[in-house]
Amino acid sequence: MKKLLGLTLAILLLVTFVAPPVDAGWDRGGHGRSEKGSRQEYRGNVGCPACGFLGGLILGGALVGVLAAPAFGPPPVYAPPPPICHTRPGYWTQVPYASSGEFTTYRNVWVAPQTVCQ
Repeated sequence: MKKLLGLTLAILLLVTFVAPPVDAGWDRGGHGRSEKGSRQEYRGNVGCPACGFLGGLILGGALVGVLAAPAFGPPPVYAPPPPICHTRPGYWTQVPYASSGEFTTYRNVWVAPQTVCQ
């Protein structure tokens, strides 16, 4: 959108400077008829000299406003670093075991490998 508006304003400025000038008030006196002895007379300033200046200020201000506007977008995403993981190897351990005769004995039990993340 920003580029399109900037391009449109640039084209308008270009057309403003390249457009053919408006008749500045010169008149042949004959109003388009060819007469002998007709002379060209200047009838005063028909246009508005300040209009071009003010128009340039307005279009220039709009163009600068469009080009200098900050670019809005999605906010940056801050994520924590990925966790550090390691795998503990499996091992044998002894676990207390109560038998039916009320004796406490120990059994060997295999503990599988585990992945631990911090």
